[in-house]
Amino acid sequence: MQLDPRTLFTVLVTLYACLGFVCLFLPYRMQGSHAVSYWGWGMLALALGSAGIALRGVVPDLVSIVAANALILGALLFIQASASQGRALASYAFAWAVLGVSTLLIAYFTYVQPDTSARIVVSSFAMALLIVRPVLTLIAAVAGASRRARLFTAACLSVAGLLMLGRGMSALRSGAITDLHAPNAVQFAVILLFGVCAVLATLGVVWMEIEQLQADLARLAMIDPLTGILNRRAFMLEYERELSRCARERTGLALTIFDLDRFKDVNDTYGHLVGDKVLRGVAERLRASLRGHDVLGRYGGEEFALLMPGADTAAALAGTERVRLAVGAQAIQAGALSIPITVSAGVAIYGVNGSDWESLLRSADAALYEAKRGGRNRVSAAQAMPAEAGGGAPA
Repeated sequence: MQLDPRTLFTVLVTLYACLGFVCLFLPYRMQGSHAVSYWGWGMLALALGSAGIALRGVVPDLVSIVAANALILGALLFIQASASQGRALASYAFAWAVLGVSTLLIAYFTYVQPDTSARIVVSSFAMALLIVRPVLTLIAAVAGASRRARLFTAACLSVAGLLMLGRGMSALRSGAITDLHAPNAVQFAVILLFGVCAVLATLGVVWMEIEQLQADLARLAMIDPLTGILNRRAFMLEYERELSRCARERTGLALTIFDLDRFKDVNDTYGHLVGDKVLRGVAERLRASLRGHDVLGRYGGEEFALLMPGADTAAALAGTERVRLAVGAQAIQAGALSIPITVSAGVAIYGVNGSDWESLLRSADAALYEAKRGGRNRVSAAQAMPAEAGGGAPA
């Protein structure tokens, strides 16, 4: 059976072009990062370069040799940008230098001292060298989202790089290749396997994008969109986690419920848009005043909930008082408006004021009611388990 490299390159052109268009289409459907887009442009550059090689002998050598190899090497710059999550192409000085030097050497071995083997050595080693950076970038980022996809893509690129390295070493040793389109089992196999690696690596990049989007969706499902802190569902999950840890380590756990004083007046006077800005400002001040391991969430409306792991009554009261002072220290700016805001807070300790979430929350709510009734802008500690039926706190 005769192996026809020209036919192989023609098939690869179609394959790379399809992969490129699919990748360029995905970001608009998935609203993902630039990683897939850059990979798509890389596949299209690879398709154009392979088309030039397939047309060798039909079009001028400037197109089929020099430009074709430059496009294939340029494709690896797009792949490097993809691995770096969309970093600007102009920032890859070393990669541009490799591309430029390699293109000049290929032109030299085309026009000044024609040597097909030398061109294969230059292009193969340059490709292997340009693949190193995206592989290292992918491996360095495996601690974040899409870990498995990154490792898979890095493995595919590593195999492609090793194939190019082997191809260059083979051409360097033999030095007898005079026509790239002449049947050659080794060259045919390497180019075919490189195409397989390109397909698998493209699947890896799409996999990376999907996993990243899943991570983003999971994060958005846990975050209150207005204030940027945990929503009620996420806060309850953190409560269960902290409760388990505190039970295991035999440490305390305090719950504080904050409520903005007279927030209804803000909405009635200035409107809900200003009210939203006030809520965001309060959330920022709450978050800035917490310890590193405290857990803050928006429990509903103008109420915020705070978990303080390891805190007893005294520590919880001191921490809550610090937060209260930080919120009311100065007015919150909402455009040209300067709106003074204070908070009232109720503090309850797990195991002292409640043995489960419902009883703990009732204790904190009862303490919050006492703070409101006592004049607002103050902190109150739960003294005893509240009755089952209790009134709501005043605004």
